[in-house]
Amino acid sequence: GAISMTVGSGDTGTGGAMTLTAGESTAGDGGAVTVAAGAGATAGGAVEISAGVGVTTAGGAVTVSSGVGTATSSGAVLIQTSNSGTTGVSGNMALKTGTSTSGATGSYTVTTGNAAGGLAGAITMTIGSGDTGTGGAMTLTAGQSTEADATGGAMTVTAGAGAGTTTGKGGAVSISAGVGAKGVGGAVTVSSGVGTATSSGAVLIETSNAGTTGVSGNMLLKTGDTPAGATGSYTVTTGNAAGGLAGAITMTVGSGDT
Repeated sequence: GAISMTVGSGDTGTGGAMTLTAGESTAGDGGAVTVAAGAGATAGGAVEISAGVGVTTAGGAVTVSSGVGTATSSGAVLIQTSNSGTTGVSGNMALKTGTSTSGATGSYTVTTGNAAGGLAGAITMTIGSGDTGTGGAMTLTAGQSTEADATGGAMTVTAGAGAGTTTGKGGAVSISAGVGAKGVGGAVTVSSGVGTATSSGAVLIETSNAGTTGVSGNMLLKTGDTPAGATGSYTVTTGNAAGGLAGAITMTVGSGDT
């Protein structure tokens, strides 16, 4: 049979709260709280945690927090799907905000905390390895806007600033294709957006201006070395034009005063 625990309704003030608290220990670990759905001969039971509906204001929040460590580290938070059985796949995971019928949808933020006296935590996103077919792909796509004259969302990848007063260097950004153990290595492609009714976007590759001292960064475009055979070629070309002039190629050395 089912077990139901319900707080009664009221017509004044906030609705009644329900609290489940494990026991405290003054000599060992505190007690655990476990919520587990029942096993099934077909599908297992589901566990659902939902906040309350807000009729005239916002709905209730859902907060999952680990325990505070007053003298040492706080507890970890693990959200994962279980391993698959002898057949099938492991469960999918979706982290998403809800849709909106009027107004903006909620944002999604992944951040690590600030550290005092230590390193800030890293953020790592990794696709697992497989033994069949092509490796899993990772796609980062900015948002589309369907407004008549609006611009699509931008994507920015920025390394961290170096705040040191003497030798603090900014972080590097590295883009590398995958290694090919038996075939060729993966390609790196940098392309601007297509303009279906007008010009395509520009591509700008440059080093930043120098500060109050020093020089601007060098730029090197080269193909790799090879221990046997020819090295790769290097080509600079403009596209063909139909009904207009082909683009020019210009190489200019900047002016100096010394």
